[in-house]
This record gives sequence, C-alpha cells and structure tokens, in this order.
Amino acid sequence: MATTQARTGTFAGRFCYVRIDGGAAPLVVLPGLTLSNGAPRGLAVTAYARGFRRLAQDHTLFIVQRPQGLDDGVTTADLAAEYAAVLGNEIGRFDLMGLSTGGLIAQQVALAHPDAVRRLALIVTGARLAPSGQRICRRWLELARARRWRELNGDMAAEVVDGPVLRRIARTVLSLTGRAPTDTEAADFVATTSAVLAHDTSAALAELRMPALVLGGSVDAFFPADALEATAAAIPDAELRIFPGSGHGVPKQRSGPMQEAVATFLGADR
Repeated sequence: MATTQARTGTFAGRFCYVRIDGGAAPLVVLPGLTLSNGAPRGLAVTAYARGFRRLAQDHTLFIVQRPQGLDDGVTTADLAAEYAAVLGNEIGRFDLMGLSTGGLIAQQVALAHPDAVRRLALIVTGARLAPSGQRICRRWLELARARRWRELNGDMAAEVVDGPVLRRIARTVLSLTGRAPTDTEAADFVATTSAVLAHDTSAALAELRMPALVLGGSVDAFFPADALEATAAAIPDAELRIFPGSGHGVPKQRSGPMQEAVATFLGADR
C-alpha cells in the first residue's frame, strides 16, 4: 500500500491545492462548496490525507480549490475553463472526480476538454439541482447577503451530513465555531452559489465520451435518486451507484464504500 503524504501548493498563483502522494496516476478532485476557498492548512490537510487513503493507493491526488476573486455572473463553464487551462499545463491528462459543486464544474471540464479527462467520477452531484436543493441554495444566498454567518455556517454543516442527530450536532457546533468569511470569500460564495443555481448540463451530457460514474445517496436533498438516475441516463454508458437511505453525507459517512467504488471504476482499464 502506498503511503499518503500531503502537502499544499498553488497553481498559477490562483488555485490552492492539496497534493496527496500515492500511486502514479494523477487524480484531480474538485471539492464541494464552502464559505472559504483559500489554502487548506493544518488539520484540514491531515483530514484530506486520511480521508482519501484508499484512492491514494493507486493515485496521486490533487484536491484543487476554486480560485478567489470571482467575477459577478461567473458560470460553472467559466470556472471549468480556468481549471482546464491550469490543470492541462500542470498535470496533463488526468482522472477527474467532482463532489457536489465540484461535480458541476467537473462536468463542464469534461465537456469542454475531453482529451484532458481520462475517466470522470461525479459524486453527490448531477446535471442540475433538484427543487429542494434550489430552495436550500436560495436560502444560503439570503443568509450570505444578510451577513448572517453563524446561521449560514450551521445550515451548511447540517445539510452535508445524514441523520437527525448528526444534523443537529453539526448545526449547533458550526453555528458556534464557524468563522465569518472575508469580504472576498463572501463575494465568491455568492458568485459560486449563483452559478450552482444556474447550472444545467442535461442536454449537453450526451456529448461525453469518456467513461463516467455517477454516485450518490437516494435521499440527497440536492441530488436525490431521480436526479442521479437522470444524470447517468444522459451520459453514454455511464455507471450508476446509489446508496439507499443516504443523503449528501455520502462522502463523509459512506467514505469507505464510496472510495472503493470510485477506485474500482478508475482502475477498470489499467
């Protein structure tokens, strides 16, 4: 088994990343939406290294944050264009895994730059938000514009774990301990959340030609079973894996089986 050593860096002075050294094959990971999109430090880097140990057996991971200082009206396609230009220069051809918001951007990277992406894993994400996910994101925009950071931190934490007890704990803890974002981070959060609400690749996904995996939870408020099924059906020959009874907490609470499924998918033709 490869050891997992993590270090941080920046691509093109704009994209902060965590690199987890493991196997030879490069795997780019685009994470979900957070209030902070700066450089991970300390315990966050350690958590990434421990959390992705299974995938690091076969891959060297690059967990790449969204850039800071986004323009108003930015789209997921705009973000994908920036990612693709940098990743192509820095890494070359790679496997790509997108989680939640990162999965929306990953779809656009794969659509616009198919030669760069060997295999595509879409985790707790889909072609477009479900109505319940749209309502949540609109609520987050209202809280952000009102600068109600404690409430927003708690609400975001509760939505990414499964089960009533864990949701209550997450909401309470993060509403008390979550920090307020900088002005740049706050503006970037509003811009990114607005891009998420506008994202819809339903008609475009049929153009994908690389192998793809769609994986998520059946009761995910953002991308439930019917959204996952529709996304997989839109991609030629896509594989679909749904965890019954799970929600948006799959990457955290079903991390082991999720990573095993992704590792099997990515290694199918090696």
